[in-house]
Amino acid sequence: MAFLEIKNLKKSFGKTAVLHGIDFSMEKGEVTCVIGSSGGGKTTFLRCLNFLERANEGTITIENAFHFDAAREYTAAEIREMTLKLGLVFQQFNLFPQYSALENVYIPLQLRSKEKIRKAVPFGKKRREAIKEAEKQNRERATALLSEVGLSEKMNNYPCELSGGQQQRVAIARALAEEPAILCFDEPTSALDPELTGEVLKVIKELKNEGRTMIVVTHEMEFAKSVADKVVFFADGVIEEEGTPEEIFNSPRSPKTAAFLRIGEESF
Repeated sequence: MAFLEIKNLKKSFGKTAVLHGIDFSMEKGEVTCVIGSSGGGKTTFLRCLNFLERANEGTITIENAFHFDAAREYTAAEIREMTLKLGLVFQQFNLFPQYSALENVYIPLQLRSKEKIRKAVPFGKKRREAIKEAEKQNRERATALLSEVGLSEKMNNYPCELSGGQQQRVAIARALAEEPAILCFDEPTSALDPELTGEVLKVIKELKNEGRTMIVVTHEMEFAKSVADKVVFFADGVIEEEGTPEEIFNSPRSPKTAAFLRIGEESF
């Protein structure tokens, strides 16, 4: 079985069907770029995968172990555990404006650690010591991640003091903090000026070189050509076509794919 296996994923909002039965798979260490026109279902697919939306039908299996079935009911705690398998980087950064770059990465880690410690360690001195040790480790991890994305000199800056590209790199560090099995990006450069786009795409390429498994919803066709192992084209709530970058960009089989890429070339 593939590292990620999605079968018959469906999602509707009221009477409006958005995903019509998505079958999707990828291997460990693979980078899949998802392309397509607005309204084709790309973001809804990513949100269902990350449990920000609940799929109406379908299953999601990761590493042959984790399994989600839309026909089952899950507790809030179970959903939280599921989300740890996946990291998501949003279009609009979603940083906490009142916290520094370091705190934006550190605080979610520390909250998670405290939750685990409270369940496992009895109240008292041992619990306080465990929380203090976790704080040290989480600050070290947050510091290392921000250095990894090239922000070692900006750790104490607040989001309002950072460029859009720098804010997105903080968001990437935060998504990496819990060591997700799969890292997802939803149009990571759409809110950036063209001159800032390159620094974010460079970080994603570096993550690919580290062997990370990633799904990237993107409108950057040249980036998709250069980084993707597989390209998936969404149209009208289905996967219209998928293949290697060479197959999709050089000889698309679907008229819809060809029309989309032709329009894209005209807009460059």
